[in-house]
Amino acid sequence: MRLPALLLVAAALGPASLHGQSIYNSAGLGLPVESLDARTRSLGNVGIGLLGSRVLPSDPAAAALLGIPGAVLTAQPSWVELGRTDTGETGSYQGTRFPLVGISYPAWDFGMATFSFGSVLDQRYSGIRNATVDLEEGPVAVVDSFDVSGGISEVRLGLARPVGSAFQVGVSVGRYTGSTLRTLIRSLDGVSLTGTVSDFQEGGRWEYSGTSVTGGASMNVGQIARLAGSVTWSSELTAQADSEEQDDRTFDLPLELRVGASAMLAPGLLVNASLRRASWGGTGDDLRTGIARDVTAYGAGIELSRAQLLGRQAPIRVGYRSADLPFSLNGEPASETAWTGGIGLDLASTGPLVLAGLDLAVEWGERSEIGVVEDFWRGSLTLRVSGL
Repeated sequence: MRLPALLLVAAALGPASLHGQSIYNSAGLGLPVESLDARTRSLGNVGIGLLGSRVLPSDPAAAALLGIPGAVLTAQPSWVELGRTDTGETGSYQGTRFPLVGISYPAWDFGMATFSFGSVLDQRYSGIRNATVDLEEGPVAVVDSFDVSGGISEVRLGLARPVGSAFQVGVSVGRYTGSTLRTLIRSLDGVSLTGTVSDFQEGGRWEYSGTSVTGGASMNVGQIARLAGSVTWSSELTAQADSEEQDDRTFDLPLELRVGASAMLAPGLLVNASLRRASWGGTGDDLRTGIARDVTAYGAGIELSRAQLLGRQAPIRVGYRSADLPFSLNGEPASETAWTGGIGLDLASTGPLVLAGLDLAVEWGERSEIGVVEDFWRGSLTLRVSGL
């Protein structure tokens, strides 16, 4: 796409004031946002291999043993403190997103059908930058105000089913969707010029589309352990401009591999570990500014599942996660690390079947590269209901 040159410069140099859920929203295609629920977040997991059944886009086989209809909704507020030694910029901002909505329903004898809608890349940010330009009257102070609103999400339809007594398989087909509206306004800052000079404004809207296919398999050892893996293939991501003045573009999306395992070391004591690898490196050739790189994420955690609160089951969870970021601001490797924790609460149940429950996760972490550091708190709240 033929992005406005001034907008690219403003984003690359770093504005004096930036607002969004992360400054990394302005890098590359945006900040990756994984469609995970609160239990997964609190255990430091990267989205694969947790004992139990759930609707999780990165683990399509996890829905095979659900048995009855259900739904899940996750909300995710965050609070961020920014510090840049390269520009001297500081700031704080907050926001809330809804990274995962999922529904499951039995598909006769074929297995469990699933529908999910989740975030993929967040591109919401705005900023202001003071600059100077040379006009006939001499150097003139200007103020560049730019705003980027939108991002990329994915709608998935899937099917999961058991194979024998110990194995499960699942597959889902997804469609990338979303749009981005970019606007730049350049205003003259308190300078008297000959004639009337209007603000300069430029921008455009781009609609995103693409397809993905995810396949996964898992093996259960009774209620004691689970081992799972998945692979996601994506077509090119197409960004279609809404006017002839802007260009359409395509971007390579990564092949993603995930493996994970969890096991009961003792009654009520669950441990898990997981790993994700994504080949974002090829996307760098499609970007006008910045670079991209292949990334790795890993995490581990512990769950005390026999803890109780107000007479109800309330598992306590702690974990740690580390993930490379595919895009950076200064061309240096960027990463995100977080200590995680949380609690669950069963609200309604009949026998061993939980009809409604809440999961809460809190993450304390850091996103950083040379010259840029973000400290953040991120919460996740998931509502689970069954037997719809």
